[in-house]
Amino acid sequence: MSVRPFWLSLLAGFFLLMVSGGTIPGQAELLSARFGDKLLHVLAYALMTLLCFAAVSAPPLHRAAVTLGVIALLGLADEAIQSLLPYRNASLADWCFDIATATLVSLLLLRTRPSTDPDNHA
Repeated sequence: MSVRPFWLSLLAGFFLLMVSGGTIPGQAELLSARFGDKLLHVLAYALMTLLCFAAVSAPPLHRAAVTLGVIALLGLADEAIQSLLPYRNASLADWCFDIATATLVSLLLLRTRPSTDPDNHA
């Protein structure tokens, strides 16, 4: 297995942007009220799953497993950070949405990978 630094840096950058945006008092509540908390989680973690899947170069199932593990840890870190902020709260439901989104996106990526892809080591 190897890692593609470009995609990994995009993943890290987006995660840091998302987490730092969530530390601004009132910002997360404003976005949640406008778009819905669960929709925001699905969109953010779908994008992070795509970026992580692109960052990992490995056989397809290994790639998906690594992606799910990384996304689960990022979701856990996100919720842990929220639990430290007095104006935010951690949510097991949010973490479950994050993992469910990553699972669905990973399955879709596994099904849509062309067999001619050099990274598809099936």
